[in-house]
Amino acid sequence: MKKLTSTTKLTIGAMTTALGVLFMYAASVFPTGRIALIFLASLVIWIPINERGGLPVALVCYLATAVLTLILIPNKLYPLGYALFIGLYGFVKLGVDNFVRDRIMAFALKLIIMNLLGAAIIWLGGLILKQSVFSLMPDYKLAVVVIVIEAVFIVYEIVYSLCVRVFDERLRDVIIPKR
Repeated sequence: MKKLTSTTKLTIGAMTTALGVLFMYAASVFPTGRIALIFLASLVIWIPINERGGLPVALVCYLATAVLTLILIPNKLYPLGYALFIGLYGFVKLGVDNFVRDRIMAFALKLIIMNLLGAAIIWLGGLILKQSVFSLMPDYKLAVVVIVIEAVFIVYEIVYSLCVRVFDERLRDVIIPKR
């Protein structure tokens, strides 16, 4: 991990924000591929976040993407999901993985944190929609919904970690050349 120059930070920050907004906007417009596009929007924040001195850049990119998507996207569900859950995951992952060395304990902590953020989304969704978010879901038992959501998060964590590893090992030096 090398220290980024100011120009590199600005360039990476601008591109990360632009890609995040583009992926989120495309997810709100296209009828298919929404999950993949939202996943990509959460993944691009990793570009600046894992560089030395890149955490402030990543935070600004995350906030800029969240604000711009709130302004540009008519369906506020996508920007709120990004701002409260998907966009924060890179920060959660970096923080937990750096401070907790035991992989199982780190995974459990990430699961707990993301469940708390998910509960915040449900609560805020209820406030914004002025009705229970659970009334919008199909008639499934709550236990089944929770199990499915947990399974989806486990798959999300595995795929996210795999993509981050591939990016760090193979693509980072191409995108951010060593000088």
